[in-house]
Amino acid sequence: MIPDVKPELDELIKNIAQRNGYYGNKIPASIMRMFEVVETDYNCGILVPYWIPVLQKGRGPRKSNTDSGLVKKIYKWMESRGMFKSHTTKGKLNEARFMTLYINKHGNQHFRSKTFIDVYETERKKTIEKINKKFSLLIGKITMEVI
Repeated sequence: MIPDVKPELDELIKNIAQRNGYYGNKIPASIMRMFEVVETDYNCGILVPYWIPVLQKGRGPRKSNTDSGLVKKIYKWMESRGMFKSHTTKGKLNEARFMTLYINKHGNQHFRSKTFIDVYETERKKTIEKINKKFSLLIGKITMEVI
């Protein structure tokens, strides 16, 4: 009998959602919906987007020059916060392009400050310890039954 680890993984996701992340805010629900517990016949795990470490370390400089659509996202972000100095559409687009070029070359402010924000690392280690303990108790039980 293999112990069920799904409850621990569900608890891990819940605990990560409650932790404070970048700038002291909680991880947005839209990101937390991307966390998914997956069970197969042989294992159980959590699927998350590949870019989740960005929450802890920030976005570094780009390694390729293909368009990622970041200009549109930066434009929308700047517009929602009223950050534009220009009053024309062309001027606003140029400001968004400049900010995008700067981020692409140097990384975002979180990355440049070289701060590590523990969003999931501690919770992940605690969950691994719980699962290891669960399995070690089962192994002890099996060896006692065999002897």
